[in-house]
Amino acid sequence: MARQPFNTRWAQGVESEDNLNSFKAPGDVRINTGWEGGQDKDAPPAGQENWWHNRVDTALQGVERNGVMFWHPQAIYGLGAPTYGSDGNYYESLQIENTGNDPVSTIGFWRYRGASFFSGHEPGDLKMVAHNNIPSSGWLKCNGAVLLRSSYQLLFSAIGTTHNIGGETNLQFRLPDYRGEFMRGFDDGRGIDPGRAFGSYQKGSLTAYDPTVATPALSSLHTTAADSSIRNDVGLDSPVISEYPVADVVTGTPTQIYTIASAAGVSRPRNKTVNYWIKY
Repeated sequence: MARQPFNTRWAQGVESEDNLNSFKAPGDVRINTGWEGGQDKDAPPAGQENWWHNRVDTALQGVERNGVMFWHPQAIYGLGAPTYGSDGNYYESLQIENTGNDPVSTIGFWRYRGASFFSGHEPGDLKMVAHNNIPSSGWLKCNGAVLLRSSYQLLFSAIGTTHNIGGETNLQFRLPDYRGEFMRGFDDGRGIDPGRAFGSYQKGSLTAYDPTVATPALSSLHTTAADSSIRNDVGLDSPVISEYPVADVVTGTPTQIYTIASAAGVSRPRNKTVNYWIKY
């Protein structure tokens, strides 16, 4: 049998504290200890039992609709415990015993997770998007903007001042600026791209030919102005190339090799534009 959804609370409308006056009277320890199992003489009054069912139903509805429970000021949250805030966003506890600290209005007790708790993204993570819309809640465009450290504490903890370029105060830090840039994996000691600091900028370069082969690699490429199809496949601009003589590295025989003389000033593969967002 399939379970029934929690669309309407069981015992709707019996939350009134008036139903609990006798139950919560001084000296009645059952509010803390419960009832002895299986003894009819000690069964709770119907109003009291309905009150408990109502609380359970309300909690289960919150889990069913949001995946986690609504934040409650009397609940005690452990480290990493999730909750759903009154602003419609998800938060993760940063304290071992976190109680009474509203995630919407307090700082230092909760990690903001945004509109989806289950996205798996952490502050400082990147996302590539195929549109130019306003970033979703919890994300910023990687456009080099200057931010206040106090306003984006988690993101600052993740990236620090790595992307500062000057002009920032000691209360500010800068987002990475990936507009118009190609991304390259950090060498991290491998030796392919040595001497680079993480997050650093690198100018483009153009290698005209491969000196490890007998004949320059581009010596037979674009030999006539009719090679527009080759240029298109490779991703080069339309014929704005010039040739200059280069001696064969093995025979010394002069040969012709072509290099780009485009006013664009860059060497690039075929590409399409996207946007990069960063999680805060």
